[in-house]
Amino acid sequence: MTVRVQLIVTGELERLGLHLSLRKLFASTGADVEFLVPQKTQDFTSNRVGTLLPPELAARSLAAKLAGALVLAVYPGRGSTMQADHVIAVDDLELANADQPGHVLEYFRHAVKAYVDSTFSSATTRDRVYQALAERGSFHLLAPMVESYFFGEAAALQRATAHQAPNRFDTARDLEDFEVDDAAYLAATVPGKYEPRHRHPKNYVRYLCDPTGQRRAYRETHEGLDALRVLDWTSVLRQEAHAAFARALIDDVADALNVPSPCPGVCSTLTVRKGDGLLRNI
Repeated sequence: MTVRVQLIVTGELERLGLHLSLRKLFASTGADVEFLVPQKTQDFTSNRVGTLLPPELAARSLAAKLAGALVLAVYPGRGSTMQADHVIAVDDLELANADQPGHVLEYFRHAVKAYVDSTFSSATTRDRVYQALAERGSFHLLAPMVESYFFGEAAALQRATAHQAPNRFDTARDLEDFEVDDAAYLAATVPGKYEPRHRHPKNYVRYLCDPTGQRRAYRETHEGLDALRVLDWTSVLRQEAHAAFARALIDDVADALNVPSPCPGVCSTLTVRKGDGLLRNI
């Protein structure tokens, strides 16, 4: 029986390409899976995530937009047809929140609860929604953003049309703790306000694609898509102790499909499947 997996994402690159890269990865497992075209909604991590809001405000927050999309996909309600067997919401952690992933997850849990409690008046219905979320809903982070993982596969940067290889990038460093020591890049005039630039994967990809900054050489929906849709996750995750957030996502999908993870190793303790949380993994 085909297992249908629905991703809910917050970026256009992920909407176009993340399901394709996961489809390619899991094709090697023989799993009978259909990755549906991702839904896209508002992110809540572009700026620093603040303190928990009162429930009435949390139900209307940016996080509640993503939470609401997840809830409605898992529990579409009476008269609606359920499209997916498993629903996974994905957002970038972003540099603004790199030091507080645990708080980001708690903020999202709080938004999910606030959305459910404000949307469904019946306690019986709320119980059904919470059960569905615990069984079929997940939330994962890409850290600090999806371009981080391009640096785990040299061909991905080539597909993104990088004109030069990363200069003095420490390949022993965890991709999710991204940092580059490239004097030319750090001294260059790079369009946009992407600081701190030595920690910003997307900005460094832009620089590698056009060191002069004279043309729009990297676009997420073109060059970024070429890099992501056939990304070799087994290469990206070859170091079993690294990229624990991405590995937790892949492990979660593998569990939903009842197959061994194609990328075994250390998963983030924050987002690994738990079995006793609000969602499958948090």
